[in-house]
This record gives sequence, C-alpha cells and structure tokens, in this order.
Amino acid sequence: MSDDPYWNSGRTGEPSGRFSGGDPLVTDTFEGWWHASMDVVQRSWRTVGLILLIGVVLPRWVLGAFNNTVRTPDIDVNQTDWGTIVREYSPGVAVGVIGAILSLAVLYVSGSAALAAVRTAAAEAAGGFLALGEAFSFGFKRGGRFFLWLLLAWVTIAVGLVLCVLPGLWAIFALSLMAPAAVFEARRSPYARSIQLTHSAFWLALGRIVIVVLVAVAANLIISLVGLLLAGVWHAVFASWLATVLTVLTEAVMALLLLVPMIWILAASLCTYAWLRGRAESVSATSLSAEAAGVAVDPAAPGEPGHPTPPPSPESPNPPPPHP
Repeated sequence: MSDDPYWNSGRTGEPSGRFSGGDPLVTDTFEGWWHASMDVVQRSWRTVGLILLIGVVLPRWVLGAFNNTVRTPDIDVNQTDWGTIVREYSPGVAVGVIGAILSLAVLYVSGSAALAAVRTAAAEAAGGFLALGEAFSFGFKRGGRFFLWLLLAWVTIAVGLVLCVLPGLWAIFALSLMAPAAVFEARRSPYARSIQLTHSAFWLALGRIVIVVLVAVAANLIISLVGLLLAGVWHAVFASWLATVLTVLTEAVMALLLLVPMIWILAASLCTYAWLRGRAESVSATSLSAEAAGVAVDPAAPGEPGHPTPPPSPESPNPPPPHP
C-alpha cells in the first residue's frame, strides 16, 4: 500500500500511523474527527438542514400536533378519582390506531430523510452536488428496507432499556451507525454492520459516540423542557382553544431549534463511520460517494485510493484538459 495517497504502512494504535491526512471524511485521530464533523456542518448545513427540515422536523411536528390536539383532554385539576382520569385521558381505539399509523409513517419518512442527508453530505464532501429531488429519491428508494431495520433497532433498544438499562445503552451505541451503513453498503445488513464497525475499535468508538449521544440527549431534554414549560403557561393563562394553538406553534419552534444539533449529529455519525471503515479499508470521500451512487471506482485510476495522482511531467507542466 506504499502508493496509496490515504494510507501508509506503519505503527498501529490511535492514531494508526497509516493515515496521511487530507480527506474531508476519513480521519485518524479524535481531533481530525472533530474538525471533519464541523467541516461537514459548515459545508452542507444548508442542503442537509433542508432535507432534515422536510423529512424529519415537519413530520415530527405533525405527530406532536396530533398528540397535543387529539390526545390531550381537559381534565379537571381537582379531580381525585383516578379511574375517571384514566377514562378521560384514554384517546380511544380509533385515535390510538391513527396515532400508531402516524408514528410508523414518521419513522419511515425520517429514516428515508436521514439516508438522503447522509448521501448528500458525502457527495458534497467529495466535491459533488446532489439535487433535493435526487436526494429524496435515493432516500425513499432505500427507505423501505431501512425502515424494517429501524423497527428492529427500536425494539432492541426498548427491550434493553426495560430489562436492565445497560443493554439498552449498549444497543444505542452499537446501532448508532445504521444510517451511513445503509447508504454506503446497500447489500449488507445495516443492523449487523453497525455493530461490527462500532466493536472494531470499541473504546475509541465509544468515546466519539458518547459525545454524539450526550449532545442529542442534552438538546432534546432542554428543548423539551422549555416546550413543556411554555405549554403549561399557555394552558394556565389562556382559554383551552387558544392554549392548544399556542402549544402547536411552540412545538413548531422547538422542532426548528432541534434542527441545529441534528445536523451536527448526522455529520458526526458520518465521520465516525468513515473513520471506522478507514481503519480496515482504503477509502475516501470520493470512493464512499461513488459507492453510495452504485458507481464502481477503479482503484488504479489516478487520484483514487490506491493510486495517487501523478505529478505533471517537466515537459508538459500544463497538461491538456480531459476530453468530455
């Protein structure tokens, strides 16, 4: 691998000593991973943010609005009969079925949007561009299969948290790279691949994923608490119908605020995936983007991993432009 522009033989560990640097996604050290994640945000926040706004924020807001307007009853605060409270709060079978269908639809659309966002960020890291329609077409094309894996992941996490907490925390860590795995390795199970990657460098990966999870939990907790506080104020001060309207509007604002950490979380997950794959394979932003697009990259082609771009000869310092 001596002619590889991305990887050099040498020592092992962290850093591995094999990475020569310069790639916008594939890194070797924690510092490089951090800067690469921030660069993804700086480079792709407009396109990725728009995809997440349409595919994640809006569906979640619709679901939240449904829960606030249909599932929230007017219960007398002086009511002490718990049987009455339970009957009043029960949304009914029809509302429950509609809510379950909406929740599954939101999971499918959000998962597809995550795939589209990862694909877009990778394409832009490689110097390309992906139109909004192309990104969503890619996401929804793979979203059906990914949706089933997401269901399995949510069940795994829920069961783990209920049984003993620690298995659920392990599942959150082990399954955190399912979206990039589904984007770049379509023929493999993103569920199993995420577990394999995160355990290939367990403690190093754990440190990075813990930061991502802490950012996600802190952002959701703070914004959710502010939303609940405001909703309580609206219901205490205004009439029921006006309080409901203000609560729905508050949900929209809170969802928009969550978009900011959401972009970085996606960028950090993408760079974590690229770092872990790069520890065992010769990959780059260019090869990952081509892999997602289903385009075979010739490793012998100049400029691709495994074959550096040859310098111009002294006789022709300005080579002719390539033919179209």
